[in-house]
Amino acid sequence: MSDVSLAFAQTRYALRGFLRDPSALGFTALFPVLLLLLFSAIFTGATRFGDAHVPARTYYTASIIAYEIMLVSFASLVVRVTTNRERGLLKRFRGTPMPSWVYLFSEIARTLVVVVVTVLVLLSVGAGFYHVRLSANLVVGLVTYTAAGVFCFSALALALTRLSPTADSASAFGPLAATILAFLSGVFIPVAIMPTWMLDLGKVFPLEHMARGLQVAFLVAGSTGVTWTDIGVMVAWGVFGLVAAITTFRWEPLANGSR
Repeated sequence: MSDVSLAFAQTRYALRGFLRDPSALGFTALFPVLLLLLFSAIFTGATRFGDAHVPARTYYTASIIAYEIMLVSFASLVVRVTTNRERGLLKRFRGTPMPSWVYLFSEIARTLVVVVVTVLVLLSVGAGFYHVRLSANLVVGLVTYTAAGVFCFSALALALTRLSPTADSASAFGPLAATILAFLSGVFIPVAIMPTWMLDLGKVFPLEHMARGLQVAFLVAGSTGVTWTDIGVMVAWGVFGLVAAITTFRWEPLANGSR
């Protein structure tokens, strides 16, 4: 079997493992839908976006999609890889004839599949319940930001496993970072009512650029929401994470003193 075939076989194995875990499956699939339903029930009218008033439910459909991309690509991945490392699974993988990159490829490919499925679920809820209008431009923006988001946040997740010595620390840090960035990036709070200093701080991080791009794609007719600035910031963070991951990633458990 070629290395490429082995990588896709390992990806299928990773997806089967995910589907056989009811708690992980339920949290990943239902949590973002629940968030969308809750925010849409609270914010039922219009919110200001730029110079226009737009449906709040469409705003939150775009926002929760951005949050879900980060949650799966960053928070879930950093927890999963750290847990496998501390259980000794990564060390065992590296001790087999299978190339090391196959495991990492399978985890990122699994992440991409899960992100695509959950984004489609959220998009279906938005279109079916909140009359979100679908268009070719929206699809272009959604595909672009999904791809950029998975690359960016997966790279950062792999880099930050080096700073997570235990599975418990990763489980605390990953979701906490995602939640804080969601508040700073206009995901949970409409940008129209956020203080300027918070908006400026959020622009430093990639989630703000992904959320804003998706919000434009969903709310501005005829726009894809894709800008060189937003994509550039996300790619820059992704390249930074990739370089850090290549130079610092560890296969041996850190809790046992392998630093």
